[in-house]
Amino acid sequence: MDPRQRLRMMEMLREMARGGATIVFSSHILEEVERLAEDVLVIIAGRLAASGDFRRIRRLMTDRPHTVRLRSSDDRRLAAALFGQEAVFGAELDPGGLTVQAGDLVSFARAAPAVAQAAGVSIFELSPTDESLESVFAYLVQP
Repeated sequence: MDPRQRLRMMEMLREMARGGATIVFSSHILEEVERLAEDVLVIIAGRLAASGDFRRIRRLMTDRPHTVRLRSSDDRRLAAALFGQEAVFGAELDPGGLTVQAGDLVSFARAAPAVAQAAGVSIFELSPTDESLESVFAYLVQP
């Protein structure tokens, strides 16, 4: 199927869903499923592993820290300040920014700007890196 046909098919499925139709779509290409579906059923080895909005499923996985990518005016100072937060499990600096492991994504995202401001740091980017259907699936199949 050429890219234009795929695009038309995806738009047709979205339009049907907006019209109230239930569409059963099975694929191993999770990126496509993520673009099409709001609610998913994750089936692993013939058993239902999870169902619902994959972002909500990810947030319910409290045993797995969330990974957040940050870029700021001073990543090292921000990392030091964030380590004082209860939700932060770890941080890694690299030339492109800071990666933080946080227990509760929502609490972390709310607290990070205030922590940065108190440290005199400006945040340019704060984005979760494991809020995808692919991440959810990988976490569900890992022992």
